Amino acid sequence: MHVLLLAETLPDAERLASAWRTAAPHATAAAREVRVPGAAGSSTGGPGPSGPQAAAPGHGTGAGGGVLLAGAAIPVGRPDAVGPLAVGPDRPGPSAPGPAPSALPRDEGAVLAEAAARADVVVAYVTRLDGEGLHRGVVVEAAAAAAPHAVPVVVITDRSEVSRREWSTAGLSGVHEAADGDVTRVARTWTPGWAR
Repeated sequence: MHVLLLAETLPDAERLASAWRTAAPHATAAAREVRVPGAAGSSTGGPGPSGPQAAAPGHGTGAGGGVLLAGAAIPVGRPDAVGPLAVGPDRPGPSAPGPAPSALPRDEGAVLAEAAARADVVVAYVTRLDGEGLHRGVVVEAAAAAAPHAVPVVVITDRSEVSRREWSTAGLSGVHEAADGDVTRVARTWTPGWAR
């Protein structure tokens, strides 16, 4: 059993990897730091480079506007791209469920995807998981790297502010709030009995 643990800082990733190995001594755990360009403050819910109320792709904010709910802009009203004549290269239409696209440089994304392909589960850690964190940051990079290889992605967070529907639509297999960083329960949930 091989687990890839990702966090915005290497000390956080290493701390989680150590806790995972303690809970499941027969599992191998690799720690990796993932720094996303322009995602400063994503784990704390701060606005990214596009501002706090960026519209989702394929949705306008003109006529319908948007509703700010739990830190994320939720489009309201008619999508910009409706019908076969309105969809094209310049207007791709509403996005399908699944992980948001990676913001990492191509070579870094490829290295992360290779590491995810060798893992049995990818675990991402953020202090707070909110709507912004499902669209930018380490959680998105974990899901984008793991999705082509059908590797489950689990998020460990101190506090989650998203619903099961939101995180599952973002390509995640599980979200666990871990009090005081205690990952023992999470490790035992996602590690088979033979690896404990």
